[in-house]
Amino acid sequence: MEVGPMRFATCLLVAFACVLLVSIGCSSSDDVINTPPGADGACSNPPGVNNRFVDCGNGTVTDTQTGLIWLKNANCFSQQNWDTALASAAGLKAGYCGLTDNSSAGDWRLPTLQCPSGGVCFMTTPPTGEFATIFASSCGAPRILNAAGTGCWTEGNPFSGVQLGYYWSSTTDANTPNSAWYAHLSSGGVSTSYTNATYDVWPVRGGP
Repeated sequence: MEVGPMRFATCLLVAFACVLLVSIGCSSSDDVINTPPGADGACSNPPGVNNRFVDCGNGTVTDTQTGLIWLKNANCFSQQNWDTALASAAGLKAGYCGLTDNSSAGDWRLPTLQCPSGGVCFMTTPPTGEFATIFASSCGAPRILNAAGTGCWTEGNPFSGVQLGYYWSSTTDANTPNSAWYAHLSSGGVSTSYTNATYDVWPVRGGP
């Protein structure tokens, strides 16, 4: 049977397209399905509730004012020196510390913190940084806000395991080598310490 010019040209185009697809490859539907999801974003209050801090039910607590997402369990890690604390926070991911938030290593960090004029300050000053946003200077130890953001923390409201001692921040002391800022949740003091000291670890992620 004789093949017309138009049909012959169509066959050539189809053959060229097939060769091109083979040479560049193409994504299958399995590629999309197997792509790991990103970490869950900030959550919001259910209808009729107006808390500042929202327990997301996945091991995280969202601060609706700052957009920061805190690890609900403030006592997941043992006390560690600063370098180890940085690594522990950076390595945190879903499946650890009660997290079911799809987070991956690299999503979490230590919060920032420092006194406005350097040296030592107290929560009444107040200090600056991410950690300072959850401090409650007028409360007894530990000086952390409750879920409403207007009162003092109690166990599970909204965080769990908050310790009375020292917590590391990620902020280094610009004036003293090998030093970083910390918060003392019992006294409300904020100061710096040499990084070989061992303090508690409270990771955070997200934010503006």
